[in-house]
Amino acid sequence: MKRILVADLPQMDGRYAAAFAGWQVDLARTMGEACQALDSARYDLVAIGVYFDDSRMFDLVRIVRGDDSHAEVPILCVRGRPGFTAVTTRSLEVSLKALAADEFLDLLHFGDDDAGNAALRAAAARYFKG
Repeated sequence: MKRILVADLPQMDGRYAAAFAGWQVDLARTMGEACQALDSARYDLVAIGVYFDDSRMFDLVRIVRGDDSHAEVPILCVRGRPGFTAVTTRSLEVSLKALAADEFLDLLHFGDDDAGNAALRAAAARYFKG
């Protein structure tokens, strides 16, 4: 079974539950919880929301990439709520690429329905080996 660490706001739980059904999803609300989870388990993917722990997504990307035991774990960064302009979204994409995150998905372009959740699941599954 694939194991995913999701670091995001509680408002996104339903979306992740629907998209990642059948996979083990560990939730982190704070940087401390995320670091504790990373120290105690091996993950197939780390998904980080833009608004995680007062917008600390970049910090968590740096922590994951800076730890030899997790440096190769794919990182999927997501925006699930409105709040940025197209220019800001492009800046996020460029910054995340520079930090070696694997992908940025704007979930506002994916319907919060079966088709949108299937697309989110497919995006995550691309990073699974084996």
